Amino acid sequence: MAKVIVMPKLGYTQDEGSIAEWFKKEGDTVTKGEPFYDVHTDKSVVTVEASYSGTVLKIVLEPEVTVPVLTPIAVIGKPGEDADAALASHKTMQAADAAVEASFDDDQKETEAPKEEVSAAPADLKITPRAMKYMQEQGLTAADVADVKGTGFDGGITERDLKKASPLAKKTAQKLGVDLNQVEGSGVGGKVMKADVEAAAAAPKAPAAPADGRKILKTVPYKGVRKIIGDRLAESKFTAPHLYFTDSIDMTNFTAFRKELNAKNDVKIAASDLFVKAASKALTKYPAINSSLVDGQIIQYESTNVGMAVAGDNGLIVPVVKDAQAKTLTQIAGETRDLVERAKAGRLKQEEYNGGTFSISNLGMFGIENFTAIINPPEAAILSISSIRMKPVAVQNADGEYEMAIRPMMNVQLSVDHRIIDGLDASQFVKYFKELIEEPIKILI
Repeated sequence: MAKVIVMPKLGYTQDEGSIAEWFKKEGDTVTKGEPFYDVHTDKSVVTVEASYSGTVLKIVLEPEVTVPVLTPIAVIGKPGEDADAALASHKTMQAADAAVEASFDDDQKETEAPKEEVSAAPADLKITPRAMKYMQEQGLTAADVADVKGTGFDGGITERDLKKASPLAKKTAQKLGVDLNQVEGSGVGGKVMKADVEAAAAAPKAPAAPADGRKILKTVPYKGVRKIIGDRLAESKFTAPHLYFTDSIDMTNFTAFRKELNAKNDVKIAASDLFVKAASKALTKYPAINSSLVDGQIIQYESTNVGMAVAGDNGLIVPVVKDAQAKTLTQIAGETRDLVERAKAGRLKQEEYNGGTFSISNLGMFGIENFTAIINPPEAAILSISSIRMKPVAVQNADGEYEMAIRPMMNVQLSVDHRIIDGLDASQFVKYFKELIEEPIKILI
């Protein structure tokens, strides 16, 4: 019997998705567990394996077309089976599910508003029972939803369609003449709220050419991954009181040590690999830094899951080296290289950029002398690492006297959430991290 493949729901907040690439075409054979297609998520491209074996009878959805989750995207079956009949049967099953849903809603009449509130709906208005209940709860009339484009069975309006914008936002948009399709929502899951509509109406329209003569190269909507990053960092900055600890590290021994390692190791060790291992060791010694504040509880982690901030095509993402304390430097080097390459290409799995307990943001390769990083929630600390620069410093000679010398120096800064991390713990962490970098053999023992 032919099987209908639907758009998968890969995240708790995911309501829609699109195909990035099909690995099979109509008529090809596919085996269960074999990569079938790539699908876009909010931060990366995820490869989805085939859930059935057979012949690809029909590709329903073309790449880069966004549809709600659970929408049919392909049909797999035996050669000669009717793909259209399978799709029709799938729609029938959806209708049956809606009928069950309606029956459930009828059992809850005592909690519903009177049916008369939606009795004025035109006969040709298709709407699911849950959507009707939502209309009753929000005080919506048939006129309020008549222009809503339904994504349910045969174009029916679902509860999800109504919740893309709050009822008050819809009414406000109609009153102010605002196109909801052009409004970026600030609510949960990108839901458009009344304040979003009012802000869009009040925002001055961008002139074709600024009055002061500035020429516009291009405009880019503040949405998608960029907005997700901005919202999370803004929440972190204004929710967690940041406290900063800065020091300079003499990189003379570190540079020589890394050069010697790479001369004797088949796997190239990057400076960032040593930073990850050193941070892991420092986190193990000072677990207060390796913590989170979750639901009123301070959680200290035994695992040191160190994230590395990477700028990719889809914005900033932080791939995580899990349990770095249990891995060798060579293992970390191989893992970080793979994670960073796939992060830049936007092809990380969700579990590879979630679950961090501490982050490192390294801008040394870009020549930045010093910068301040914002904590990546729900973590409680992040370490910013700057470039190595030759600077005059006072060093102690063999006679115990100080003299001037030119040394390769690197600035580091630890940002901590001062709600749960005290200054003493942060200072000790930075001091120990500096000790490990200046005497790098200690990283491995």
